[in-house]
Amino acid sequence: MSSVYDRMGDKHLDFLKEIGNVGAGNAATALSTMINKKVDITVPNVKTVPIAKVPFILPNPEELVVGIKMDVLGDVEMETLLIFDSKGAKELINLLMMGMVTVEDITQIGDMEKSAMKEVGNIICGSYITALANFTGLYLDPLPPDISVDMISAIISEVSLQIAYTDDRIIFIETLLNIQDVEITGYIFMIPKGESLEKIFKSMGLM
Repeated sequence: MSSVYDRMGDKHLDFLKEIGNVGAGNAATALSTMINKKVDITVPNVKTVPIAKVPFILPNPEELVVGIKMDVLGDVEMETLLIFDSKGAKELINLLMMGMVTVEDITQIGDMEKSAMKEVGNIICGSYITALANFTGLYLDPLPPDISVDMISAIISEVSLQIAYTDDRIIFIETLLNIQDVEITGYIFMIPKGESLEKIFKSMGLM
């Protein structure tokens, strides 16, 4: 039996990108309100990626990154993972903390900075999940996010172990944040479990 990823074409990626655009717009509004700064978020690219190649999406696959993971339960089960590379994470934290804290080493970020980053993850991933629920009519229940600082290969391996029995690919949603002319790249990965991705597409008449 073929994988759902083998049956995906442009219409499926266009659908996921449209959801990403709607979610990005809502996330930008919420983030702008949160930090009182102008925020633009765009989604230039959506594609499927083999799990083994995920680390190589980043400029430096071996550097430490900040990962915010949100589990989703309900009519479908999946995980969303938002990754910021070291440079992007430091720039974002410095903006969030409004100059009160300057981060030089992401391994040294404190509880206040982690809380701010988790809220960013909550807004961005949550906006995507809300848009997906609104489009499909499916009930999706996002859980509170977790945060970790590690190499992306270590973060993604924990996720991939949970889906290895169903597929070796996940969905990558490139996300660009522009905050007061500072551009930061976010890497969103959507990891549906079991038959969840097929259920999403079927709800839209795409399969």
